[in-house]
Amino acid sequence: MFMVIWLIATPDSFRSVALKFGVRPSTLYYFYTYVIEALMELAEKFITWPSEEEREEIKGTFERATGFPGIIGCIDCTHVEITAPLQDAQQYVNRHHKYSINVQAVVDHKLQVRQLHVGEAGSMNDARVFRKSQLYQDLIGNEHGLVINRDEHLVGDGAYTLTDFMMKPFENNGHLNERQLNFNRKLSQCRVRVENSFALAKGKWRRLKFLHARNPRNVVEHITASFVLHNMVISHGEMMMDENELVRPIHRDQVLGHEDFNIDDQKDVDANQQVLMEAAEARGEEKRLMIMNDILPNLEEE
Repeated sequence: MFMVIWLIATPDSFRSVALKFGVRPSTLYYFYTYVIEALMELAEKFITWPSEEEREEIKGTFERATGFPGIIGCIDCTHVEITAPLQDAQQYVNRHHKYSINVQAVVDHKLQVRQLHVGEAGSMNDARVFRKSQLYQDLIGNEHGLVINRDEHLVGDGAYTLTDFMMKPFENNGHLNERQLNFNRKLSQCRVRVENSFALAKGKWRRLKFLHARNPRNVVEHITASFVLHNMVISHGEMMMDENELVRPIHRDQVLGHEDFNIDDQKDVDANQQVLMEAAEARGEEKRLMIMNDILPNLEEE
């Protein structure tokens, strides 16, 4: 077991790890596949959508730290670089001209991953990855509040579409007022948690920085297993931060609305979803204005 954890936690090759532990590479690979399969089976236990009670805790923690109400998770995507796949390799080339898998996660205040969507090619933008996820289907059809309540929402960056279940920063038009800047600042102070979580996961399970695998299925399983380990470590009390650490320095561009606002063509949205999406967008505009007018700047930020 330890040699497999070593393999997942380092960028070392199978051959070098096998040599380090005095086993054949084939033996190491056998145990690696066994452990990955076991971790995949644990995913439903360790990567779970927060219950209503847990959502109350998450909302309360973010609001006490920043004054921003209703946040039950921070969403973003991260790219895991891979070797060129054997099939459709060009689809996996991201905007940095690297082969990758685009991984979506929703993270809570403790940096735990509460939803994971893995497997989309690196060429796919974050907004489309979101729409292809089961989470999007659940949220867009959330008529009875089974996934989130009406006063709850995720926070994302400019890549996402504003809806009542997804708050995003105001885009810079050159004339953002103080309330809009304050909204962007508060949102970014919360949203940085997902970036912190990705950084911690890739720092502890370093094979996530680059996977030498040509089969996308193997990549998906390794990434999922790594985030199961990430959550297991946090659930045992490691890598946790208190409320005072929630507010981190943020980049000026995030406050001013200069961050990446991707153009989302929504070509893959069917007619029924389009109607639901337009209604959610209208409610999102109203909700964002209400939150903007409710949250006050901290005195030390004046």
